[in-house]
Amino acid sequence: MTLRQFALRNVSRNKRTYAAFFLSSTFSVMIFFMYAVFIFHPAIKNSGFNGPAVEAMTVAEYIVYVFAIFFVLYSGSAFLKSRKREFGVLIMHGMTYNQLRQIVFIENMVIGFASIVSGLAAGMLFAKLFMMIGADVMHMSPLPYYLPGTAILLTLSAFVLLFLVISAFTAVFVRASKPIDLLSSSAKPKPEPKSSVFLSITAFCLLLAGYIISFQVKGPTVVFVLLPVTVLTIIGTYFLYTQLSVFVIRKLRNNRSVFLRKTNVLVLSDMAYRMKDNARMFFLVTIVSTVAICAMGGLMGFLETIHKQITAAYPFAYNYIQTSGDAGQAAYHTKKIEQELQERGVRYDKLSAHVASFDSINGQSLNFINLSEYNKLAEALDYPVLSLQGNEAATIWTIKNRPFPEHQWSVKGTFITFNLKQTVRKAVTPPLADEPLLIIPDRMFGSLGNPQKEQLLTSYNTDSADSTADTGEAIAGQLGSTEPSGFWFASPAHLEEQMKRTYNLLLFVGLFVSCLFFVASGSFLYFRLFTDLNDDKQKYRSLSKLGLTGKELEKVATLQIALLFFVPLVVALIHSSVALYALHNLFHSPVTQSAITVYIVFLAAQILYFLLIRARYLEHLKHSAGFN
Repeated sequence: MTLRQFALRNVSRNKRTYAAFFLSSTFSVMIFFMYAVFIFHPAIKNSGFNGPAVEAMTVAEYIVYVFAIFFVLYSGSAFLKSRKREFGVLIMHGMTYNQLRQIVFIENMVIGFASIVSGLAAGMLFAKLFMMIGADVMHMSPLPYYLPGTAILLTLSAFVLLFLVISAFTAVFVRASKPIDLLSSSAKPKPEPKSSVFLSITAFCLLLAGYIISFQVKGPTVVFVLLPVTVLTIIGTYFLYTQLSVFVIRKLRNNRSVFLRKTNVLVLSDMAYRMKDNARMFFLVTIVSTVAICAMGGLMGFLETIHKQITAAYPFAYNYIQTSGDAGQAAYHTKKIEQELQERGVRYDKLSAHVASFDSINGQSLNFINLSEYNKLAEALDYPVLSLQGNEAATIWTIKNRPFPEHQWSVKGTFITFNLKQTVRKAVTPPLADEPLLIIPDRMFGSLGNPQKEQLLTSYNTDSADSTADTGEAIAGQLGSTEPSGFWFASPAHLEEQMKRTYNLLLFVGLFVSCLFFVASGSFLYFRLFTDLNDDKQKYRSLSKLGLTGKELEKVATLQIALLFFVPLVVALIHSSVALYALHNLFHSPVTQSAITVYIVFLAAQILYFLLIRARYLEHLKHSAGFN
């Protein structure tokens, strides 16, 4: 038998152990290939979506490939550690370490090549569906299927190189140990897991500090604390698994009322070892799951709040803003807008307002609108009208949960000082300038002199059913956007459509990357569980001889499997909840509903995966212990 034949048969014999690694690698290849099919599609290159679509897909390609590198590297090193006894047997029968390295290299390349072929086949099968969904997300005409030669070549080159380099790198790490050490590696008693009280307290303090900072910061401050909080959380999570968890379990074991209750002796005796042995795997699964949940929850949250935010910022259906003194251009453009609305049968009410800018004595730019024009806009929107006297002023301030910072304003070059009487929390104009926008009596507006800048707002109020993205897009196309233009046009329905298109694209890309992360984390769990299967068989076989019943075996094994599956997910859910709350504070967009949806999906998928693996795992254990 040649080394090549031996390696092939070895892969076939260990297909149960390699299954999760093979499927995850296949999924990575498939996702990479389908993104490449989309990127190199001729219709995408010739469309207006070439820029954002290709950029998003290209970023996803890099993420998938980099993740695949770390995934294959970690899996390869983990396989080596689990096969020490097998290597010892081969060395005892005369195999050299160079031959052993060749076998490891061939095995990895066989799995890698099979993953590439399977991934390309699955990608070809689902590429048409992927392109249909992508075209629908970006509101494009259906993309015809084409022979993706460039995408196939890119995927083959990228992943053949990846598996070649990492297989060679993994084979190098087959170290020359004494055969007796290799054979007895699994039989050596494990030392009692130890934990540092200082590092356990450090883990608790780091996570607590990260959570407190995330809950306390508001607005733009979130951006500045994002990196420090992420570092605190990552370090705290690592020490949580390696130190704090072991410390807590040891405390539970020292509590006799807990430790000696029913099957807790078996569960807690083994739990500390499992936490210590699986600390790195728990850490990786937690971080990967947190990233996936945050990405999906954040994108879905933004998508849900786009309508609310745009409607609040643009209260009227169509808005034309003249920013220069060209009255002829403004008259021509408003005529064009009204013609388009009439042709489409849209009924509207036309309203106008002036916004003038002046400097305050402290150098701040102040923007004013007179009271009568404000009240006309407010009446059209069914908002309460205002009443102001003398030097009283009101301000439009839409930032929630923050009081208006000033109470008096003095205009530069005059002796006029305005006093704040009321704060209006709803906008009546598009965001014409930086806040604040001050409402003052008409008499005071005329006494301020010549403004530094003046904008004329023409708004068209229509029924919501008539405010369509198509109408807004048609008007924008009629007006054009040549710079310098001296005007701008805003249609909230059209703007919402554009923003949703962008977020849908990001959600579309992020969905598959998140699925890849979830599949990979499941692969880590599967691999860890089934590499310990032989040891668990031996342990439960001995326990059955001591009187452990089949029901008790099932209970203990279920608890241990549940620990493996749900501890990282629960920690990831807590981390992502804090992160999404900070995101809410940054963008003032509620993400609760979308976060709950993502949590339910991830939890349901994990429960399903747990039930399937549990059934198969218990079947092996019961058969080994003689309960079948």
